[in-house]
Amino acid sequence: MIRLERQSRAAARRARLRRRQERRLARARRPSAVLHALTSSALALPGLSLRASAESAPTEVRTDYRFSRYAEDKLPGGKVAVGGERGRYDIDIHQFRFETGLSDRIGVAIELAHEAMSGATPWYVTPGPNGGDPVQVMTQATIEERRTDALLSSSYYLERGKASLGAGVSVENDYLAVNGSLGGERQFNEKNTTLSGGVGASVDRITPSDTNQYPTRPKEEDKQSYDVFVGLGQVVGRNTNLQSSLKYQHATGFLSDPYKLAFVAGNPETDERPSQRNQFSWLTRYRHHVSTLDGTLHFDYKLYLDDWNMNSHTFELGWYQTLWDRIRLVPSLRYYSQSQADFYAPFYTAPRSDGLRSSDYRLSPFGAYSWRIEAATRFQTWSFVWDASVAWERYVSDADLAIQSVGVENPGLVSFNLFTVGLTARF
Repeated sequence: MIRLERQSRAAARRARLRRRQERRLARARRPSAVLHALTSSALALPGLSLRASAESAPTEVRTDYRFSRYAEDKLPGGKVAVGGERGRYDIDIHQFRFETGLSDRIGVAIELAHEAMSGATPWYVTPGPNGGDPVQVMTQATIEERRTDALLSSSYYLERGKASLGAGVSVENDYLAVNGSLGGERQFNEKNTTLSGGVGASVDRITPSDTNQYPTRPKEEDKQSYDVFVGLGQVVGRNTNLQSSLKYQHATGFLSDPYKLAFVAGNPETDERPSQRNQFSWLTRYRHHVSTLDGTLHFDYKLYLDDWNMNSHTFELGWYQTLWDRIRLVPSLRYYSQSQADFYAPFYTAPRSDGLRSSDYRLSPFGAYSWRIEAATRFQTWSFVWDASVAWERYVSDADLAIQSVGVENPGLVSFNLFTVGLTARF
């Protein structure tokens, strides 16, 4: 009797394994599975990558781990004030994601990210010696910071769509942000058309450090941001998918940078920006699978506008190549160009009448390009399916790369290397 019970349990385990393998094979054979896989976003700093839309709650447990090393280039000696620090930020980033289904209708996911940052950062810009190009003044000491992000999300799956709810928190030694989101999607036209939308909000509290040493820094400030988006996805053909979305974000409160200064009429002054910002963006994604090459073309374009008079254009082109059904190579190129905020200047010979000022290189006009190469492979051990990946990205920014002509380049523009390794397990 005992032996029969053991044999029965063993047979049941083998049956469960067969059913899992059959589900995986069925998902792989579906034409839509290729399209779903191709709409997932590349890993972004600092958050985890966005997942593609799913038709049902996860039928298996999935865990992801990513480690990234972000290293900014040293500034050239001619762009830094005499005797100033040239080194910049190095950041170690650990990211973890856990996803599972609670039932046929409900799926949940937990995402965690931890960053350890060290190095110097641009502080303010001064005129160059003898009327030359402006030079960057860096922070006087190495900054060491840590940040931890946590996000909990859940989705309820319907026959032709899903509803999602998320909540998260981000904690630093001088910063606390709490955010939430609500979204959903609905499929039409035999699931060839998907309409999606959502809203989100974040409430942030800023408590700058070293206020005793730098009394001009505020002791505590708050800001809030609210966003809404709507998107449309369309299967154009068996191997082609097109997506387009619009997003609006409204931010209010303390939007200045308490750690940056602006050089005004010969004196460093606090960074002062408007207390409101309205941002608009339009993102379009095109995916086309070439069956004869077993590869897929990815093309993205993003237009950004805001009421600080900034606009930007982003173009990204990638090729996802599958080799021997187990290896994936992904080379990609990205180009970016932006204009400047209407109150930005490298430095100011006299105060502005509205009191606004900022020399932050992120508000300056510039262009940038980057290239990225990723390699990934899949293998199986017992009931576990593993995905391992490694990627390297090189990013370079320069005023001469901008679409428009730039009169004076900000000396603090950043270039960096980003190295990433990842491991995913499904069971």
